[in-house]
Amino acid sequence: MNKKTLRQDNAGMSLLELVVAVSIFMVLALLLFRGFVSSSRLNKKSGIYLSATTTAQNIMEEIKAKTFAQTALAFNYPINPVTKENRFSFLQDAADISAPEDSGDAEENDNTDGSTSSVVTKEMIKSGDKYQKTKLYEEVGNDADKVTSSILSIDKGKTYTFLPRTKGSNASKYYFSMEGIRNQNNTFDALIQFDGSKTSGYKKGTSSKKTGKNDYLMPNISKLDTEKNAFLIMDQDWDENAMQTMIKEQLVEAQKKYREDGGSKNVADPTELDYDKVYANTKRILEIKVTKEAGVVTAKARYTLWAYNYQNPDNPYETMSLCPCGGENLGKSQSDKDWKQGCFCTYVSAYTAFYSSEAGNNLEGLYVFYYPNYQSTSSVNPLDEIVVDNTDNLKFDLYVTKQIPMMDTESTDTDAESSTTTRVKVPPTSTQEANYRMSLTIEENPTATGNANWNTNLGLYRAQIQLRSNLNYDISNLTQSSRPKLQQMKLTYKEITDSGLTKKASGNSAQNVLDFNSLDDKEAYDRIYTAKVSIYKAGAAQKNFPDEDRILTLDGSKEN
Repeated sequence: MNKKTLRQDNAGMSLLELVVAVSIFMVLALLLFRGFVSSSRLNKKSGIYLSATTTAQNIMEEIKAKTFAQTALAFNYPINPVTKENRFSFLQDAADISAPEDSGDAEENDNTDGSTSSVVTKEMIKSGDKYQKTKLYEEVGNDADKVTSSILSIDKGKTYTFLPRTKGSNASKYYFSMEGIRNQNNTFDALIQFDGSKTSGYKKGTSSKKTGKNDYLMPNISKLDTEKNAFLIMDQDWDENAMQTMIKEQLVEAQKKYREDGGSKNVADPTELDYDKVYANTKRILEIKVTKEAGVVTAKARYTLWAYNYQNPDNPYETMSLCPCGGENLGKSQSDKDWKQGCFCTYVSAYTAFYSSEAGNNLEGLYVFYYPNYQSTSSVNPLDEIVVDNTDNLKFDLYVTKQIPMMDTESTDTDAESSTTTRVKVPPTSTQEANYRMSLTIEENPTATGNANWNTNLGLYRAQIQLRSNLNYDISNLTQSSRPKLQQMKLTYKEITDSGLTKKASGNSAQNVLDFNSLDDKEAYDRIYTAKVSIYKAGAAQKNFPDEDRILTLDGSKEN
């Protein structure tokens, strides 16, 4: 064998071949590495976007589940001082309630139990292109006039009043922020915007333009959750049997008295009183008591019929004042020790429960429907009276609705030969509505909730009950889209303490305390607020939410 050939066959790679091989390997490795980096970046970006989307959806679901006032409360006072829990349920995770290390606004979300939420929430006002934090009650030296937040609370969110923004460049516009929201190892800031102005599609109905959104729409009863809402519907005649019994017993007493007086040539024998006339002049008192025991909310009611003042001017014996109680049984029940027996001018029903919740459920709304007695025209002592006892201080909305009674009247049809008179049903007249008066009293125990001096500043205190009613509006015109305002209601907010001490507010002060607003029969055509939840990179809030830091925006709408 040739030794030269052998040496050539056993030779390794040349230097040039090695350089070429390494170069090819480096090029391929670089391409693979770049692909790996790009894939990692894409995966990371996709993960951040997915995490941001989840965060936006969590926020949107929370604000849709709350009333607008509750939403504003949660942003201004995120920690419930009673339960010590965050009002945003998706922030209950332990990772989101640890104390922040470097947040300059950490003091704003201090919990009453000493801990601090790592997610800083604020309400803001927009001035030009800048967002400025609003001022809370405790931040302005307890001067309510300087509060710029939409929530007014003197006890750090335990009780509160919603202050709608109605004037200026921010009218019907609300801005809230969240800083330091953590989700799947990512941290975000969020800007939440609500717009109820005309540019958002919000429309207010008027007398000339029927379409529009009525902020205090009468709820659709058929769609309400009966497990959380109570309904009390009073017939036009509260208790015909009781009234008939009272009238028959009066006749027995009148005839007895007539015989004792030896009769009279100038006065006819007393006959049975006219039912309709007696009932029209009877004082009706509806008492409602709402209590909570062992986690169960119960609503019960009773009514009183008091006819003592009725009398027939044509016969002195045809009067309810012959009653042996002298009218003094008013305000009492048959079980009371000082109830005067033999009374026929006063009837008091037993308390009957008309609602009982499931254990753990709260009462959201109590709806009372009744027909007004248009003989009730005295503003001092009206014949119609409703009293709601909420001395257990439960929080719910109270709807008191007067229904339109169809009343009997005579109609005469005359032709050339004869005339006939018939009785027909007609709605009340505008005059009857204008003259109608009733009394509505709400009883609570503010002292038990730490508001013993509630009556010293009625502009700040708000009751547990929020009142909605079509009282003070003329309902005689069935087709009227805008009904005239009236003064029908003698409204009183009364404190009943355990010791029996009472304080009260009346008129406009009571309306303010009860956050009173009207109801009507308009339908909702447009949403009130457009809602936007924008998710930003962490730190964007401190930089006034620049566009380049925005990751995504989720659009929605929010009913009031």
